[in-house]
Amino acid sequence: MASIDYGVSDELPQKASRIVQPDVADLIGIARRGWFYLAAGTVLGLLAAYSVLLSLPPVYKASSRIAFERTLSRYLQSNKITNEPLIDDYDTLGQIYVISSESIVLPVVKALSLTSDPEFVGERDTEKLGSRIRGFFQFASHGLQEKTPQAVPSKEALEKDAVNGVLRNLSVNREDVASVINIAFSSKDPVKASTIANAVVEAYLDASVAGKVRSTTMAGKVVQERVDELKRLASDAERAVLEYKIANNLAGSSRNSAAAEQIATLQSHLTSARVAMAEAKARMDRLASAGSENSFVVDDGLISRLRSQLSDLSVRANDFESRVGKDHIATVKVRNQMKELREAIASEQVRLSGAFSKDYELARARYDEISATMTRLMSEEGANGDTQAKIRELESVADTLRTQYNRGVQQLSEMGKVEGQPSVAPDAIVLMRAAPPTQTEASKKRLLILAGGSMLGLLLGCCFVLLKDFPFGVFRTAQQVTGVTGLFCAILPAIESVEEQAAVNTGEYAVIAPYSRFVETLRSIWALINIAQQKSAAKVICVISSVPGEGKTTVATNLAAHFARHSTTRVLLVDADLHHSSLTKRIALDAKVGLKDALAEPNSLSKYVVRKERLNLDVLPCPVSDRVPNAAELLGTAAMGQLVDAAREAYDLVIIEVPPMAAVVDYKMIARHCDRFVFVVEWGKTSQRMVLECLKDASEFLDRIVCVVLNKVDPSSLRSIERYKGESFHDYYSNEKSQKQ
Repeated sequence: MASIDYGVSDELPQKASRIVQPDVADLIGIARRGWFYLAAGTVLGLLAAYSVLLSLPPVYKASSRIAFERTLSRYLQSNKITNEPLIDDYDTLGQIYVISSESIVLPVVKALSLTSDPEFVGERDTEKLGSRIRGFFQFASHGLQEKTPQAVPSKEALEKDAVNGVLRNLSVNREDVASVINIAFSSKDPVKASTIANAVVEAYLDASVAGKVRSTTMAGKVVQERVDELKRLASDAERAVLEYKIANNLAGSSRNSAAAEQIATLQSHLTSARVAMAEAKARMDRLASAGSENSFVVDDGLISRLRSQLSDLSVRANDFESRVGKDHIATVKVRNQMKELREAIASEQVRLSGAFSKDYELARARYDEISATMTRLMSEEGANGDTQAKIRELESVADTLRTQYNRGVQQLSEMGKVEGQPSVAPDAIVLMRAAPPTQTEASKKRLLILAGGSMLGLLLGCCFVLLKDFPFGVFRTAQQVTGVTGLFCAILPAIESVEEQAAVNTGEYAVIAPYSRFVETLRSIWALINIAQQKSAAKVICVISSVPGEGKTTVATNLAAHFARHSTTRVLLVDADLHHSSLTKRIALDAKVGLKDALAEPNSLSKYVVRKERLNLDVLPCPVSDRVPNAAELLGTAAMGQLVDAAREAYDLVIIEVPPMAAVVDYKMIARHCDRFVFVVEWGKTSQRMVLECLKDASEFLDRIVCVVLNKVDPSSLRSIERYKGESFHDYYSNEKSQKQ
């Protein structure tokens, strides 16, 4: 079981100090005991759901589905047929509000003449209970006033009512695909539902086409105005160019003048001459830097062959020298041939050097000539620079305006192809048209409504069971009591019969039901007290409880009566509750004197004792008409100690009932005179926290508590809680079976 620390471990040594909450097994037991309420709640919820289904008017819902098509619009845009904007996925959510707007619904109302349909105007709410009640009160209030003729609603008012009626039953939502929208309409007539749903779709598609045509027409007017303006500006710019040329005696276009073309040509030739001069100088410099046969020279076929021959002779010379020596005639001959090849290579290099020098001089002369010519032309061109710049500026403006004008004319021509033509495509296509439904909305959701009603009834039944047997923070099993207090717990079942209840109140129940579970619990407590008497000669037993109404009077009375009747023990029952003397009212109602009087003469106890012969029991009553304000002081006097000592001498067992622990402090005054305590806790009522607080407050005599009595346990609940013990265990306590045994 789940537990909550209450923080009293210091005051309860070697005892449990945690509030124990019910676990799953306890909750299952509560559900088992309250199965009737759970079943009844489920059945009632099912019946309520069924009655709701029967009372619901038949409503049919027809659905149509559209998808926003962008393929055709992209094709028209790519082919310059139209400039219509596309509706992206994030725009489809806004189209939901467009479809459910008055601009779309009003044409449907007019086309289908819904202003004369009572489902949308007039008596559309007459079948509703709330409307009937409102109509009754309105009729009653109008009956007290002077009757005035009602005005006939106008056409606009009827259309407004019809639009509101359509919008109430119209649902537009986006499907799981962002570009798909579902349009549904609910009506009592399935044909009407499908007709209106399809009409809304058609009205939306027609409105989208009309909007595109209207926007195209408006855009065409704007473009036409712009084209006319560009045409006028282009003509003015061209006229300004012509007038400026005439004023400056210029003909043709400055852009195509001979000087400009010649300068451009010379610029290209100058670049080529500069490159040729640089290449010639580079070849000449490389040749000049070649000082030996191993140096880099310009690529020439003759020199390459001579170098190849020189390389072969060098290999042969080295070979001869290694064989016959460097002075041998063969070696000398090869060395001479190598010398001749070197002279030939040098001669060829000198020849090439002269040729490269001439090429460089020619390239330089050509570069200087072109550069001089270009400088002369540019100086001549500079004289007319301002005039040519002005002409170029005017021509540029004229060309720009003419280009814009031509583009506007082309756009206007493209827009004219689609203006007012059927080629204008709507934003969406119809995926599925609404058909008259064959089932009502209630029939489609019948199982859901019935399941919801039964679940609601089951939940209500669970709430009732939990309220009836609230399991949290209270005691319902002996294991819970032991787990919280660490003390032995005896279970005392409640007595339900009126006759048996009267016997319990007077202490005579043990006479009429000696083999009952109630009496057997008294025997268990008796056994614990007998053990305490044998160990420590305990004689004075105090019966206590946390709060009033837990049944400590019943426990004290029946415990004393059981001791007195079924043994030779002399028993005295003392009513020490000077506030509410319940014990005296039950078994000594006629007593005139009692505890309060005995305190004046503690040694004359027998004068104030009432004898109950049927129970073989002596009772010291407490007959007080009003509460005693100084009750605690009376119980704490020395006379009370003398009275208890006198009872010890005269009786074998003294059982004292005191006021509740949480209410007053009387028990503390008499606790020092008591040997043992019996703590009474009411089943399912007394708070675990309250019990722990009282035990914490009474920690000085905690070790003297014989047991905790879990009182007023419901018999049926007890049977369910102790289900694990088997049926024979519970049947053993019945009188008939006990007698057979």
